[in-house]
Amino acid sequence: MKKTKTLLCLALALLMLLLPACAGPAKPQETADPAAPSDTAPDTTADPFARPDYIAKDRYDGYEFIVLMTNLNASGDVLQDFGALDTTTTVIEDAQFRRNERVAEELDVKLTGITDYSSSNTGYHKVLTANKSGDNVYDMGVIATYDAGRLAMAGELRDLSSLGFLKLEQPWWDQNINRDVNFDGHIYFTTGDISLTTTMAMYNLVFNKDMFREKNWEMPYDTVREGKWTFDKMKEYVLQISEDLDGNEIMNDQDRYGFVYIKSTIIAFLGTAGEQIARVDGGEIKLTLNTERAEKAIVDFVEMTQDRDHCLNGQTNSSSAVGMFSDGKCLFRAGEHIMFHYFRDTDLDYGILPLPKLDEQQERYYTPFGGWDASFVCVPNCSEDAERTSTVMEYLAKVSRELVTPAYYEKTLVGRTVRDEESADMITIEINNRVFDVGYIYDIGGYKNAIEQLSSGFSTRFSSMYAAYSRKAEKDVANANAQLFSGN
Repeated sequence: MKKTKTLLCLALALLMLLLPACAGPAKPQETADPAAPSDTAPDTTADPFARPDYIAKDRYDGYEFIVLMTNLNASGDVLQDFGALDTTTTVIEDAQFRRNERVAEELDVKLTGITDYSSSNTGYHKVLTANKSGDNVYDMGVIATYDAGRLAMAGELRDLSSLGFLKLEQPWWDQNINRDVNFDGHIYFTTGDISLTTTMAMYNLVFNKDMFREKNWEMPYDTVREGKWTFDKMKEYVLQISEDLDGNEIMNDQDRYGFVYIKSTIIAFLGTAGEQIARVDGGEIKLTLNTERAEKAIVDFVEMTQDRDHCLNGQTNSSSAVGMFSDGKCLFRAGEHIMFHYFRDTDLDYGILPLPKLDEQQERYYTPFGGWDASFVCVPNCSEDAERTSTVMEYLAKVSRELVTPAYYEKTLVGRTVRDEESADMITIEINNRVFDVGYIYDIGGYKNAIEQLSSGFSTRFSSMYAAYSRKAEKDVANANAQLFSGN
């Protein structure tokens, strides 16, 4: 019974995150209890795979619909939403294959995915080249975070809010991102059920349950539910876990730590405090980094990780941050959903938590995403037939909601990855609180890298860092406001 309730909570949580976008500052609005009845639930008597009645009824004579997929993570960890699926080895791949078959049959199209995952910004250059060619090279893109931002700024992407039959208010499109990157009605990229790459880049915290038992600590799930899971509470645990396992009196990656991280983790801890580099507010992008809360979030993180007896930067040692956690050598590891597969075949007893609040006064938890591993759905300017493109995209998104999303949440996360019911509840909290920082996506002022450098250098000089980049940031904001609100 409890398992059924958990799946219901996850399903309804997905509905909640896809409610229509809210006006005003780009901060998450309160959502209802995900376990409560919802009048947005789908009509179960209708054909779940029926083509929405508002899109074109055309068939496209075997047209090859080409999707360009790029991602900065070339390690093989990131899912290919439209990869070659002649054979399927996972439940997600099977669901994607069935989705593609359904859409191909209904619309008489052939779906072709072109994958180019590398750290060299290939998405930007490929789309730019395609647009300049004047040919219909790509119909749709699932493009790496920063490339998507650069392309939008350069006017190389179609405005999805006015593209043919796309209805971004439908529940298969993510209303969190549609709220946060909405420039007076203009939206140049998004995500939703059609793509899992950004969903799998959601941040969370994994923890070693055996270490909690060794210390006779209560599992922290109730602390989360009570709204008391804060940075200081996490730090309290971190500073009690340190052990020189190899006995050489030098703490290194052969030893045990309270917290293992990478330099970009500091950006996630800024986001989980409810702070952003910039956000859309009052019809324009505004810099929002220079606040007391943002400074506190960054300085607190640096000060904690300065204690190198209890915290380890996994990028400066031979063992990776994920490997340290997999080997049972750390209590906490902040990371994204894509790290889960490393733990699946281990005997590690772990739990999942949302990233902590900055303090108890914070109204809610926030779930940032990792830009290195995320990709956004967009339409390059070279995509010539708006009605055809939007028809295929809208139908792909709808069928993905019926097939691919359940395969991920119910059969992969809950069915294979999550090892206790409480962790499934924590994922529900994450889903309901996703945020997308436009300052991070568009790399306003170069602050993203500057903040990461504070982490790498164990520096708490926030004010000096902010001042050093403020002139560039103001120029970037002015350029973004001029370009993004114009509708290209």
